[in-house]
Amino acid sequence: MSDFLLKYAILPHGKNLVLNKKNLITLEEDLIREFWKLAALDPDWQWTGEVPTGEKPPRKAALLFEGRNFTFKPHYLLNPAFSVLEKLASAAKKATGPVPLLILPRIHPRVARFCREHRLSAVDLNGRAFIRVPGVLIDRQALPGRDYRFGREPKAVFAGKSARIIRSLLSQPSRSWVQHDLVAATGASPGLVSRIIAHLIGQGFIQKTGTREFRVSDPSALLDAWAKEDHFSRRTTTYRYSAFGGAPLDHAAKLNDLFKTCGVPFAFTQWIAGWLRHPYTEPVIVSAYLPKAPDEAALEKTGLRAVEEGGKIWLHVPDDEGVFRETQFAQGYPLVSDPQIYLDLLGTGLRGPDQAEALRSWDGFCKK
Repeated sequence: MSDFLLKYAILPHGKNLVLNKKNLITLEEDLIREFWKLAALDPDWQWTGEVPTGEKPPRKAALLFEGRNFTFKPHYLLNPAFSVLEKLASAAKKATGPVPLLILPRIHPRVARFCREHRLSAVDLNGRAFIRVPGVLIDRQALPGRDYRFGREPKAVFAGKSARIIRSLLSQPSRSWVQHDLVAATGASPGLVSRIIAHLIGQGFIQKTGTREFRVSDPSALLDAWAKEDHFSRRTTTYRYSAFGGAPLDHAAKLNDLFKTCGVPFAFTQWIAGWLRHPYTEPVIVSAYLPKAPDEAALEKTGLRAVEEGGKIWLHVPDDEGVFRETQFAQGYPLVSDPQIYLDLLGTGLRGPDQAEALRSWDGFCKK
């Protein structure tokens, strides 16, 4: 029988489904209670199963959809590691009775992808559902107004000081780490490092290699996840300048000399950095990170003039100075790390994305 495919867009539903505050789920009993409470309000199908009032949750969950009944064995998981998902996927292939159903606070995109690949069914408290049973495939996006998540899940994995951790891990993808070394490399607190590492392990991006050691297991997927969440204009303030004559490398040399003389920390990024690391497209704009707003008087002495738009020189002030913690040198110029160059090029024009992909596919990417 061919699959009956249903794709649900995010459409308005009943007002009793809209929640105005974030809901943090930290205990399994909270997950169980909220799932069955919300299941009774679902606009698209009907779940049946005794709402738990004692110590044990329902052993079976039945779904009535389009006149058909499907029975599942629910697994209430707060923050499942990929090793747990793999065991459940293996059990699902061998199941002769009810197939496993993952019930989560929130289904992350990486978990959703795993479920698709392994034909594993999952639902979350936000209304997101991926259900695969013989003859039926249901793929519904989250319902509006819901914002449930695991209570100990980091709020922003790819921003601020959390991004320092991602940057360090990706800058040395073959390295084995212990938490103390990552704290020293990033300047982040031990608590934050611990939470981010636990989250990345749960998402399958990194794996433990010993009692205390861990390393990135899927750097490409982790970089893609960072790129998806990154917003360059939100994490930087950009100052633009016009410059007369000279090739981009000439302008870079002048800035290099100026900032060194002034004792200002800096690191080149975007086109000029990509070109210095792995030439692919001719750089048109020279851009660099500075820790604070540039000295206009000093720049004017080098022939630069501030402009509102365009300009050949772009100076970025980041909202977090972590970009300066993973720097490197190419032809005597300080550059941000390769993952940072890649991210900074993606949202630009002037063939920036082309240079980004060329850098990433280069054998020397993230190798010092």
